[in-house]
Amino acid sequence: MDSRREFLKKAVLISGTAGITSGFPLSILDAMHSEPFRLQKIGNWSVSEKGLPVYKYTGKLPFNAIDKNGKDANLPEDPYFLLGNYRMTLITHASGIYQFLTAERVWARINAAEQPNYGFNEASIIFENNKIRRKIALTGLRSIATDPASVQTDFGIGFARYTYKLSEGITCIRLLSVKPSRELNGGNPSFVVTVIIKNNGKKRQKLSYSERMRVNYVLNSTQYTDKQKRPLLYDVKINSNPDKHFAVADLSYKTNEFLVLPETNQRFIYDIDPPSIFMHLKNAGDKYTSEIKGNSDTLAANIATSIEPGEAVCFNIVIGIYCFKNFKTVQNQVDDLFRNAGFDEYLEGLYVRQWKSKLPDLSSETNEVLKREMLWNAHFIEASATYSDYYKETFIPQGTVYSYYFGDNISNRDHLQAALPTCYTNPQLAKSIIRYVIKHSDIDGEIKRGNSGYGYTAPSIYKESDEQLYFFNTISEYLTITGDYNFLKENVIYYPAEYGKTDTVLNILKKQFIYLRDEIGIGQHGLVKMLNSDWSDSFFRDYSPNKYAGTAESHLNSTMALAVFPKLINALTQSGNTETNPFIDALEDYRASLEKAFMKDLGNRKFSARAYLNDHVKFGIANVCIEPQGYLLQIPGLPKERKKEIYEYVKSKLSTPEKIGIRTREKPLWSGHPEGEDGGIWFSLEYPLLLGVATFDKEDARSLLMKFSFQNFAKHYPEYWVGQWTAADEVNSTLYREGLYDFWVPSQDRKKAFQGYCSHPHTWALFCYLKLVE
Repeated sequence: MDSRREFLKKAVLISGTAGITSGFPLSILDAMHSEPFRLQKIGNWSVSEKGLPVYKYTGKLPFNAIDKNGKDANLPEDPYFLLGNYRMTLITHASGIYQFLTAERVWARINAAEQPNYGFNEASIIFENNKIRRKIALTGLRSIATDPASVQTDFGIGFARYTYKLSEGITCIRLLSVKPSRELNGGNPSFVVTVIIKNNGKKRQKLSYSERMRVNYVLNSTQYTDKQKRPLLYDVKINSNPDKHFAVADLSYKTNEFLVLPETNQRFIYDIDPPSIFMHLKNAGDKYTSEIKGNSDTLAANIATSIEPGEAVCFNIVIGIYCFKNFKTVQNQVDDLFRNAGFDEYLEGLYVRQWKSKLPDLSSETNEVLKREMLWNAHFIEASATYSDYYKETFIPQGTVYSYYFGDNISNRDHLQAALPTCYTNPQLAKSIIRYVIKHSDIDGEIKRGNSGYGYTAPSIYKESDEQLYFFNTISEYLTITGDYNFLKENVIYYPAEYGKTDTVLNILKKQFIYLRDEIGIGQHGLVKMLNSDWSDSFFRDYSPNKYAGTAESHLNSTMALAVFPKLINALTQSGNTETNPFIDALEDYRASLEKAFMKDLGNRKFSARAYLNDHVKFGIANVCIEPQGYLLQIPGLPKERKKEIYEYVKSKLSTPEKIGIRTREKPLWSGHPEGEDGGIWFSLEYPLLLGVATFDKEDARSLLMKFSFQNFAKHYPEYWVGQWTAADEVNSTLYREGLYDFWVPSQDRKKAFQGYCSHPHTWALFCYLKLVE
């Protein structure tokens, strides 16, 4: 073995945040110039050395797809993957662009581009040989990133990796790594850009590397508002430390219209305490020169070096939110970030061992698709979960249009559904989500729909009728799975959080039941009322809720109560808490009365109706609707043979000829196209149906899990990237523009709007998987 390779075998760990080394594992350096570039339509999955999923993106940039009718599919042009921890979100694009987001106070993009739902950052290499200066842009849709022969792009658990084959025998890895949160409500709100440049040529190369990020703080809720008309305007001032190893961008604000500003810890629709942002690089060697500086609103790292043949250089640039509350100095935050980092495992990011320890052990799963996707989903949970400074809890946002587009945390039913798999994978996070929802609960048992801004709950046209049912379902699962019955005795703050009014979880449960029983109420058919909204926020699109809210009854609410109440009663009974006895009696009386009325209404029919607005306006009588069917099949007292009969009929109406799921309607209820709520495929509805099937046929339920998978979507719709590793809350069925999102928000350009990373296709899939293997 030659002396160069012998020297390369010695593992040289980087103790600082930047430096030159020849000690990277051979597998990493060799991969930079020897691994073939495999061209496919969009990309392919592989399993890393640590047994974790990695997706190699090979599609075109800018991305473009045409639907089966020859129309633009309107998919985002720069596909993206989600990284993050409880204190930050990093959306990494195939082109190397990233969106650095915070949601600790409000949802905001720290590096917002002029284009909405996008970020501004640049990376480039400048060759300076023979007095000729040649710049190569590495990131963006007008850079080398659009050339698949020159760039290999990989996304995995906690990292995004871009491998460039440049001229003069130079190869470069640009690696983005995010460290997982070690504890609830914590985490390091920073990420690392690791750059490894190797000279595979025969000549010494003089070059410089630049990494730039614009600090442009834009609230998601105002990104479509003209800059000069936004209620608050944010300004940035950048200061560099004397040795130019780091720079801090301090954000300030000024009002742009008449506002009454609260204290920083009081709920408010806008952010009056924006963060500071830093960029850091430590000069640890004498073979190059480096500096961090600020230019107007842009943080920049510049590194100049000369690389001998066979030599490699490496440096780490840290970008983060500077939080004085938890870290005394920038250096302390950087030191924490690199503590226990795996500098010898760059191919899978700096934190692969830490990420693997956060994920469930699926080593016994023999189905490689399920193993891969469930690990991917478990990573989504930990990467998307977000700490709220106002509520002092960590929750899983619904994501997609709500969080990443509008900057809203709605609705609480979505957060409760997202909590379900964490009852298995991270019980402390599950408990925090439950507390988070309680902190939206009024003293009378009403649960607010959600919040925007800093803990601000806006007045809403929706008087929802199902939040309590979703709460009962999640807390029942939590208590049963974890056995943490002492949680019922804990004191939690009511809404609004800053008032500090508390009660026990058990008393809050009681009040929520009373709200369901007395405020939401029972209709003339003995079914749970709808008020003006159950799961379907737009159910009354052609009918005024002012006219029907007092009489409308929901079969979805009714079947859900009949499926959930037995679980809640059992959990309360198992708690051994004598204070639950009168509550259990009241729950059972309610359940028994509702069951009698519902079964009378169901009769011998092979599916449940959808809703009765009154005796003359009824839906889902001759037209099968999915909403109540999943919970109908979960009702414990319904005989298995009857369940099989119902399922076969429902499947014949809603699953045929669907390739990837089960749609909401046999045919639309309203006029217009059969899309969205009126004919699309919704993950929050088809997965409860899977759980219903699991009560009498687990093998069939497992086959549904495969049908609903990302892998199956990719098989049937290989031209579309949204759906292959993430999805929005719904996708169109075969009845209309199949495989595409029904875009319902008023975006000026749908190709530049958010359509992916909803919690439902990730969290529901993992929960159902864990239920099936329980």
